[in-house]
Amino acid sequence: MKIDFSKRSSIPSVFDTETHQLYVPSDITIEEVAVRRLKDMRSLFLDAQGYEDDLPLYYMYNGIYREKHRDFFKGQNIKYEYTVLLDTLINQEHIKAHGHIHGYNEVKKARHIEAYEILHGEGYFELFKFEGNVVKVVMIHTKPGDFFIVPSDYYHLSINTGTEPYIFGDLIIEGAGNDYGYLKEMQGAPLFALYDGQRTVFRENATYKDYVIEILHTDVDSLPWENPVDPIPLYAHFITHPEKFEFLR
Repeated sequence: MKIDFSKRSSIPSVFDTETHQLYVPSDITIEEVAVRRLKDMRSLFLDAQGYEDDLPLYYMYNGIYREKHRDFFKGQNIKYEYTVLLDTLINQEHIKAHGHIHGYNEVKKARHIEAYEILHGEGYFELFKFEGNVVKVVMIHTKPGDFFIVPSDYYHLSINTGTEPYIFGDLIIEGAGNDYGYLKEMQGAPLFALYDGQRTVFRENATYKDYVIEILHTDVDSLPWENPVDPIPLYAHFITHPEKFEFLR
């Protein structure tokens, strides 16, 4: 199957689910393509026994721009990216990204913010932060056409709970930095997302047993923080109105 998400992203883009190839026109540059495999995050799943280390989980396409916009993006010091999470289950657990927290923004004296758009599929963004002995978890259920930010100081990861690849785009400042260490130490995020044969259910990660876990289930229309992202494709909006994304700096 070929997934064409060109209209939502404003860049001609097609992902082939059989070859796991992303096709874009010749005038589009993708500076970095990376794949995360099970061997990179086996310990983050509830049970990954029986699956090969080389099993691909998701693809990352970083630094995407039309050649005519190269100087613009370099001058703005912002990069546009795609992530494609496949729809495999790992012993009934949904495929997810590794998860991380962003580096520190010396200008704002807080961690960097990231803007997202959902381009295809269905899934969750799991965000969490610590307040004393409490872990505040925000589970954002998303759909194509959703736009939102990950605020400062939240660990975050994406989870594909659909039956097709879960594809999203993002804008983030160059050199924001990602710290993966805590998720490795805790063997994943506070919640695992499992498929019980009929629906997605969530199970608490026992590694967080010393914390009180408070969970908010929400969607992008009811986020517990201000959402400054207009419902316009990120790439097209950024190149025409970069001032709208000052919150990324």
